[in-house]
Amino acid sequence: MVRSIELTSEVSNQLHDVHASAFAREDAWSQNAFQDLLDQPTTHANGMVENNQLQAFILCQFVAGDADVLTIATRPTERRRGLASELLRQLQKELQAQGLKKILLDVAEDNLGARAFYARHGFQVDGRRPNYYKRLEGQRVDAILMSKAVGGQIHL
Repeated sequence: MVRSIELTSEVSNQLHDVHASAFAREDAWSQNAFQDLLDQPTTHANGMVENNQLQAFILCQFVAGDADVLTIATRPTERRRGLASELLRQLQKELQAQGLKKILLDVAEDNLGARAFYARHGFQVDGRRPNYYKRLEGQRVDAILMSKAVGGQIHL
């Protein structure tokens, strides 16, 4: 049975493992990066655990009334089970309860699967950051900026 838990820096190694399995090698974050982020009071992470193993997680920072999603990752073997969708739903409920207004994120322009996922969950494109992501081959890719209003707020 899958259950949702709040994550702390004590499981930064598990966050790294899931992230490394979900993203290309050059895009995977280090265990230290997760440790540093989770040690910050503005950072929040929730995960989906099954059989005591982290299967998916969402990591965000709460800043100035908004939540900035830093990353969502799901083990490739666990995709299409709705784990990331459930994490987004839980985040939105938590934000509503705290009175936060908007969920923000950016996604690589060439990550069509993630862009479609966010669009299905009501995120709208707000703009782009040219050449934001660097690929292993040296190519640069734009970041697509997306947001979603929380709790029936008007999307600006």
